[in-house]
Amino acid sequence: MRSLQLVGHTSAGISGSASQSRSFITNDPESKTTYVALEDEQTGIRIMASSPDLDSGFVQLAVTTSPSGIVSFTYLSDLQAICLGTRSGDIILFHKERFDAGDDPLEVVGSVDSGLEAMTWSPDQDLVIIITGEKNVLEMTQDFDTITEFPLHVEDQGQGVQHSVGWGKKETQFHGSEGKQAALRKVDTSRFGASPDDDKHARVAWRGDGSFFVCSDIDPSKDARVLRMYNREGVLQNTSEPVDQLEHVLDWKPSGNLIVSSQRLPHRHDIVFLERNGLRHGEFTLRESGEHRVLEVSWNADSTVLAVWLETNGQKSVQLWTMNNYHWYMKQHIVLPQNQNIIGFSWDVELPLHAHIVGDDGRYHTYNFIWNVLTSTSIDHENSSYVAVIDGDEALMTPFNYQNVPPPMCSLKVKAQKCIQQVAFQPDASGSRIAALTTEKLEFFDLPHNGHGEAKSTGSLILPDATPIANPLRYVTLLNENQLFYVTYDEMEQMDLLCLVDFSQGDEQSASISTTVFEGTVGQVYYNATVKDLVLEGKDGSVWKVNYSDSLSVNLWLQLPSYCPWIATALVGSSEETAERVVIGLTDRNKLYANDNLLSSEATSFFLRHDWLVFTTTSHTARFLPLDIDQNDFKLSDDIPDANDESHRRIERGSRIILATQSKSSLVLQMPRGNLETISPRAFVLASIREDLKNLNYRSAFIACRRNRIDLNIIFDENPQQFFDNIELFIKQVPEVDHLNLFLSNLRNEDVSKSMYQHRGALASTHSFDSDLLGNKVNNICDAVRTVLTNADRDQYIQSILSTYVRSSPPDLESALSLLAEIRESSLSKAEDALKYTIFLCKANSLYDIALGMYNFPLVLMVAQQAQMDPREYLPFLQELQNMDKYYQRFKIDDHLKRHEKALRNLSLAGDNRFDELIVYMQTHSLYLVALEEYANKSQQKKTILDAYGDYLDGISAHEEAGIVFTMANSLDKALQSYRLAGCWREAFSLAKQMAFSIDEIQALAYQIIGYLKEKRRFQEAATVAIDYIKDIEEAVDCLLKGSLWQEASRLSHTYDRSDLIETHVKPALIEGYTQLDEDVDELATQFNKQTDRLKELRTKKPEPTQVLPNDDTLDNIDMFSDTTSMFSQFTRYTQASSRVSTVSSRASRKSSKQKKRDERKRAKGKKGTVFEEEYLVNSLKKLYERANQFQNDYGNLLRAMVPFGYIEEARTSQVKFEEFLKHLQDKIDVIFVPLQLIHAQYGSLEELEEAQKLPTQIEKPVLATTNWKLQIL
Repeated sequence: MRSLQLVGHTSAGISGSASQSRSFITNDPESKTTYVALEDEQTGIRIMASSPDLDSGFVQLAVTTSPSGIVSFTYLSDLQAICLGTRSGDIILFHKERFDAGDDPLEVVGSVDSGLEAMTWSPDQDLVIIITGEKNVLEMTQDFDTITEFPLHVEDQGQGVQHSVGWGKKETQFHGSEGKQAALRKVDTSRFGASPDDDKHARVAWRGDGSFFVCSDIDPSKDARVLRMYNREGVLQNTSEPVDQLEHVLDWKPSGNLIVSSQRLPHRHDIVFLERNGLRHGEFTLRESGEHRVLEVSWNADSTVLAVWLETNGQKSVQLWTMNNYHWYMKQHIVLPQNQNIIGFSWDVELPLHAHIVGDDGRYHTYNFIWNVLTSTSIDHENSSYVAVIDGDEALMTPFNYQNVPPPMCSLKVKAQKCIQQVAFQPDASGSRIAALTTEKLEFFDLPHNGHGEAKSTGSLILPDATPIANPLRYVTLLNENQLFYVTYDEMEQMDLLCLVDFSQGDEQSASISTTVFEGTVGQVYYNATVKDLVLEGKDGSVWKVNYSDSLSVNLWLQLPSYCPWIATALVGSSEETAERVVIGLTDRNKLYANDNLLSSEATSFFLRHDWLVFTTTSHTARFLPLDIDQNDFKLSDDIPDANDESHRRIERGSRIILATQSKSSLVLQMPRGNLETISPRAFVLASIREDLKNLNYRSAFIACRRNRIDLNIIFDENPQQFFDNIELFIKQVPEVDHLNLFLSNLRNEDVSKSMYQHRGALASTHSFDSDLLGNKVNNICDAVRTVLTNADRDQYIQSILSTYVRSSPPDLESALSLLAEIRESSLSKAEDALKYTIFLCKANSLYDIALGMYNFPLVLMVAQQAQMDPREYLPFLQELQNMDKYYQRFKIDDHLKRHEKALRNLSLAGDNRFDELIVYMQTHSLYLVALEEYANKSQQKKTILDAYGDYLDGISAHEEAGIVFTMANSLDKALQSYRLAGCWREAFSLAKQMAFSIDEIQALAYQIIGYLKEKRRFQEAATVAIDYIKDIEEAVDCLLKGSLWQEASRLSHTYDRSDLIETHVKPALIEGYTQLDEDVDELATQFNKQTDRLKELRTKKPEPTQVLPNDDTLDNIDMFSDTTSMFSQFTRYTQASSRVSTVSSRASRKSSKQKKRDERKRAKGKKGTVFEEEYLVNSLKKLYERANQFQNDYGNLLRAMVPFGYIEEARTSQVKFEEFLKHLQDKIDVIFVPLQLIHAQYGSLEELEEAQKLPTQIEKPVLATTNWKLQIL
């Protein structure tokens, strides 16, 4: 679908003489110098050279007096010389360095007495093949040392000749329409001969990789041309099959698969192809009708274009052919100005689409082409998306907005009078008016809007000459119905000339031209048919705006980072007010720019839609950038694309964009083999859906979602309030019950406009769900839809109404069954049909249980029958229920459905005779609160329930609550026992007083409670009970001292005049407490020193691996290791640490729960030498810091109690000791609590390696408390 567009043309004079019969061209790719050898009948052979930019034209380098013709003319990069071979047998080297130094540049390196028939250098220029006049083949080195010599014509067919092994017979093979008689027909090859157009000279051609070469010559024994294929060593491999009238032209496709020549037949002239094994492999027929002959054929550097140099009715021209989908297209027909003959043609050795041409008027031309898709630049929704494919004098047209016709077929053909060079679209909205540029004029056509019909010719226009020499026209652009723009080359100024033509069609045709010189070389022209702006790009990457309203002028707009052969302009911005025009440019090095910003460095093609920029990449993806975003955000996201990313789509390898339709969500791609594929990218589909929703086109949006598998939640999520406001319109536009059911069944409490289809552009959803609305989204939509459908026609939309009940969260099946029961009263058949649909939506057993829970036995039977349940499963149970009382029946139903709370309530209504059963049911299902609620006004039953509840609470050790419940039931004995077990001594002594306990009973209770409180280390409360209820001062002091409440114990001793307790209890306890606390600090200090020393050793000493092996990088290049899978071997543990930590074998990642528990235990122990040791040490030290914080309060209390009793030295010593310990802790805290380091080390097992990755990277640093525990007086 791509055509060759001429983007560059230059010309310069070589020689004033017009007597040249043939010229040869070669070029130096390093210095960009072109060399031309001219055959002059008067002066011999002249060698000319040009500068890269042709500013100074051509200069004559040397002249040879050899009268014979040129056989070979090649620039040798290694020698910095030109090799010239002549038919007389001379091999001459022209040295550029000698010429620059003023010495004789010509060197005759050798001569062949019999002359030269052909001479061709290998692609690497290491070898040269020469066919002599004696028909011998010489293979020589670059220094012209002979490697081998052998005769060209031999009887041997070569080493690769094919032999029949008897597999299959010709008679049994399929011969198509010719039938089996074709197998009997024998071809008489003895009558094959040479073409009358054959020049009788030999030819040589090399394959692109230099492994093989082919020689073509007329075999004297057959009087027909034969091709022989040789390997690089000169060994004959194959001989071509007999081909009648095979001609002299020869070239080998650089990619290596085909050899091209020509064949003259009585009724046609073919370009034929042969394989390396000598067998025919297709052909195509030239379209010349007059007398003609093929002069030469030549492949370009990348094997995409075949140049056929031919002479037709005395006019020599070059046709450029390409093949796609097994069809050969004539993409260009190069005819020189003033119908001059082409006497020299050559492809550039590096630039694949750059051609060098010499005319017989002594002028040199360069033609530079690019591949381009010819289509309208209109971004209007009415654009038919026509694409023109040039094929000789026809343009193959297909409107992709309406049909996708696979090439080489098309919807219609536009036929011009001459070969078409370019197709231009008029800037109308539909893009259905075109102009075809031929060698003589511009022809206008109207195309059918939808591709059905024929193209209508509306006239033609002969363009006025802009220069004395009418060079080819480039970038012909229709600006409107009466103006066109084009570029041509002005040889006099050595610059491109910009031309604006005002013309009129009809009976009185007229055309006037205005021109202006462009200082530079025009590299591309782009005209936006919608906004009517015309821009051109220079070969230096500069972009210019062309003003053509009043007079023709150009103004510099911006500078691209490099020259871009493909450009376009687009408006980028979040709104019309802020939108700015941006130039999109793609270089031949796959770099895509937006102005001077690099969008991608792997782009292969791009296209501008009215709302998107889409481009393909070398990584076989299509990328999409919205145009309705801020220009600063106009770039690719760095986020890794997920399955729902609309800006990223995988495509087939090598796909290129043909176009994207403006009104449909279609992107047309062409595969490397030529076939087309139309896809609907999610970006286009979602953009179309958002636009439809914005315009309230709910049906169009729904159909697009359904066709392209887009989550239907987007219809609501894009604008929830708009949906609720227009829900009646939605149902009116989407009235089909199946469609509504599909919409309802896909609803879920998720905002897909944020989670799945987030868009960065102006059409992005701007709403925000609060958590309550999002959590109740499905219910709100179902309620709203149900209301509208019920008011519209309940019978018609009964299925959708039922769907709203079923899709509610949780499903409101009871309401659905209630509706079915209501319908059943009026129409049993409708109810059954609706029930069948409901059963389809949810489980039949659930519906059966819900109907049973409604106590509606007819409805239960209908559900069971429609669900085809086994009557033996439900009829006995239903019959049993029919014989029960109303509430006991409902109790049984609710108990069957495990609705225990409701069952208990129904059982409470079944009568007092069921109370005992109720108590058992209540205890079985722990429904005490429900029972209390039902019997709140029945005191006797309530007391029974409370006693049972209290026993239950005691059973689960909730003794305090049990005491409260027993108190409510007036079971004081049980309540007192529960309070005592709970340690609620205040409530217990209150009940004891209410129960009139004696003093002895109270004291006995007090001793029990004191023992419980001391066991629970509630020493303060135990001392309070001892003072208040048994007046035991000694017991109270003892409790306080056990709780380290030194000052309170001293106060209590003095308060009750028991100073003797100071000596007997308080002071000894102080000494014991001081000693114990001092020992604890010593123990902490010892632990701290050991663990910090070990931690330092771990962090400073390098781990010792079990075996040290060198890191061998060559292991990465083992062929048997897959490039796409991760291999685990015994070498894995010895590779670099970063690699090992980041890659773990899948075998080691799957562990049993038992193994994981064992690892957790190992981690908790922190065994020395394991991977867990560092983490264990740091965690242990963190706990040590926490204990030191606790000790500060203990020390503060102890010191304040010791000093008043005279233990000053002991207190001072203890304070200093603890203070130094705290300072030591503070000094080490920043050294200890740093990121864990051993996870980056090497371990001996995969288990340790895996666990190392699970360790935290850093343990939180503790903070030492700053409580005021010290005494200033010490």
